Amino acid sequence: MTVVVVAAMCALIGSLWMWAVQTDKASLTREENLVRVGINVYAENNARLMAPMTIWSTAVENTAVKFNHTWVADNYGSYFEEYLAYERTFVLDAADKPVFVWHDKAERNPELYSEFKGPVQNMALALRQKYREQRAAHLPFKSRSNAMSGLAVANGHIYMLGASLVLPDEHDERLNQYTPYMVVGVHQITPAELIELAHQHMLADISLVKPGQILDARAARLAFHDVSDETKAELTWMPDRPGQTMFIHALVPVLFVGFSLGAIALLLLFQTNKTARSLIASEARAKHMALHDNLTGLPNRTLFADRLTQATERLRRQGGHVAVFCIGLDRFKDVNDTLGHSAGDELIRVSASRIAGMIRSGDTLARLGGDEFVIIQTDTDPSSAAALAKRVLENLSGNVTLESGQVYSSCSIGVTLLHEGDIEAAEALRQADLALYRAKESGRAQFAFFEVEMDATIKLRKQLETGLREAIHVEAIEVVYQPQVDHYGHIVGVEALARWTHPTRGPISPAYFVPLAEECGLMMELGTLIMKRAMLDSKRWPGLKVAINVSATQLRSPRFMPELKALLSETGVEPRHIEIEITEGVLLNDDTSTQHTLNALRQMGFSIALDDFGTGYSSLGYLSRYPVDKIKIDRSFVSNLGVDPDAEAVIRAIIKLAKALNLNIVAEGVETKAQRNILRQAGCAIIQGYLFSKPVAVGEIDLMRDAQPQAQVTHINRARARHVGVLRG
Repeated sequence: MTVVVVAAMCALIGSLWMWAVQTDKASLTREENLVRVGINVYAENNARLMAPMTIWSTAVENTAVKFNHTWVADNYGSYFEEYLAYERTFVLDAADKPVFVWHDKAERNPELYSEFKGPVQNMALALRQKYREQRAAHLPFKSRSNAMSGLAVANGHIYMLGASLVLPDEHDERLNQYTPYMVVGVHQITPAELIELAHQHMLADISLVKPGQILDARAARLAFHDVSDETKAELTWMPDRPGQTMFIHALVPVLFVGFSLGAIALLLLFQTNKTARSLIASEARAKHMALHDNLTGLPNRTLFADRLTQATERLRRQGGHVAVFCIGLDRFKDVNDTLGHSAGDELIRVSASRIAGMIRSGDTLARLGGDEFVIIQTDTDPSSAAALAKRVLENLSGNVTLESGQVYSSCSIGVTLLHEGDIEAAEALRQADLALYRAKESGRAQFAFFEVEMDATIKLRKQLETGLREAIHVEAIEVVYQPQVDHYGHIVGVEALARWTHPTRGPISPAYFVPLAEECGLMMELGTLIMKRAMLDSKRWPGLKVAINVSATQLRSPRFMPELKALLSETGVEPRHIEIEITEGVLLNDDTSTQHTLNALRQMGFSIALDDFGTGYSSLGYLSRYPVDKIKIDRSFVSNLGVDPDAEAVIRAIIKLAKALNLNIVAEGVETKAQRNILRQAGCAIIQGYLFSKPVAVGEIDLMRDAQPQAQVTHINRARARHVGVLRG
């Protein structure tokens, strides 16, 4: 039997080792792909930013028509070096010969081009071939197609290349007859960028080495070749070895199992003793499981209640204070949803271990379920309770490395301080839970003490939640509309906005009841009600688009598309009359399901607008990946027009970007004529705000429409067409 056990253990360990080796190989391949793709994506994104400066009629005039060295130096040499990080800029003529070379803040001898001639010529051939094919097919050569990126190796360094054709941004036969010039940017990848790339993909720091340099045998190497397929540079880093890690973790249990089986073989001779001990152990485990949490081994709710009862009895006899802490991990559901429940369980165990190391031996730490922990702190006072809460906050805030990846963890804490011994455990826990809710409501990652008025706040929230649920059920939510007008005051669209009046508390702000609907799981019902009302009202205004706000919760729900199609069938509205407004938060996760949903909406005929544009940090990248038709300039920029010079500069940059990407523009929050005039001069044709109208009922939109005679509308449309022509010229 011993021989069989040893042989089985050897076979199992050998199998585990083979699995570990294969896993490490797969991990290395994945990391190599991440590094290569990451650099290419970096180069591609940088190349796309060249489009606003190359799709420009003025650029054609100053290159292909008559080459202007000063203009090219300012707009391509200096600008690309300062804002796009291209240390070298080449301008190629119609025959792909260098006519301008920029390096280190000055124009240089064209001989510097020879170092990158091979890869640049390959990009030029491919880009011009694409241009000829699209011209032959009478397709517009827009900003997304007028960009090409690549990599080059020279002098032991890796360079990112970006190329873009110089094209007019309007239909002009005179300018289109010229063979386009081409602008090429060259950027040397720096060690800091390699480190940033590594951090983005959670890899060890990446460094550049010369070919043939002796490295650690465990290091990963990624080679880069020149046009002759000769290795000229290599990237190296220390790869992750999940297989070996798992093998080491599994080795001890495997050995333990093997020795256990051997022990069982010997203990068969003492079956009576084993059975007796097994019964004793089972009884002990049953008692432990009845009073402890299976995942963490901490006391459970039953044992917590017993310990709190003992603490309050001592409090009754001896006086003093007992503090009850209710601790909740912030956004714990996101960890379960993104990394899986096993990662959530691991985070629970790590958090339990950290908290246990911060309390005294006489205190009690328990887990009530989910991500909720409680602490009973005896012989304390307000200052000591606050100090413990601060220690827990500090030690549970920060990055936590789990087996499935790294997450950022923080917590919120509610504290109730007991000074009377006749309080029930359930009431003490309720008070701590109310304080925890206040801490999370105030922004998370903080603690709050229980106060008597918290009861009233919770009761009010419950009352409003009940009222909102009833209002949605009986369709008592009102929908008002704010016009979107051109600079002549002609209505070109309306935005649907929800309003709710509580039967006893009067009007409730959307800034309160919309997040309340999100928290209570009512967002789909509320959104469907608003969408149905807006679709029905849109039939009153032929020719106007009705904009409807859609939240991230709606877009990611599997119910959204079926319910939307049912509403279209019920109301008979064509999708082309409806505009779907989303915020940047919808795109932050950059997930596949959101992209599929937005593409499906576009295919159905809906237009898509990106609301509150400019307030985030990543909208520019999403404009090239998502089917957005319109951007709405956030009111925070508009309100500063005429006050802050930077606000006007930002708005002009947004408008120029939108025009380069062929996107429509709407400015929100326009309240003064001065703001309207600045926006008109900047090229924003459509505005929305109190200067023209506040959100009004559907009947007032009818009156506004009726007050605009058809003759006036025709005159305004012609004037707008002339105005747009002047702006683009």
